[in-house]
Amino acid sequence: MKLVLQPNEMILMAGSSQLYHSDQQVNGKLIVTNQRIYFKTLVEGHKGCDREIMPQEISDLVFFNTRWLLPFGMTIITKNGIEHQFIVRNRNEWAKLITRMY
Repeated sequence: MKLVLQPNEMILMAGSSQLYHSDQQVNGKLIVTNQRIYFKTLVEGHKGCDREIMPQEISDLVFFNTRWLLPFGMTIITKNGIEHQFIVRNRNEWAKLITRMY
């Protein structure tokens, strides 16, 4: 996985994640920089699942539980109504960082 950073862009947080896409979970890395949010898949066949979310596109961030009890789900909702559902560890830390961006 290769991530090309923009000028003056720094990675603030990165970690393993899963993206819900078309009723399946795609393994990858969630990366938050000082300019945007990236999701990069780890599987070649799922490159269409890569995401780039700009802070000005975000309208809301909502938590959800996985398997009814586990507090790992986080949905980023964009202003055009698209929901990006991620499963991450330490979702509170991710959420604090992301909500400071928008």
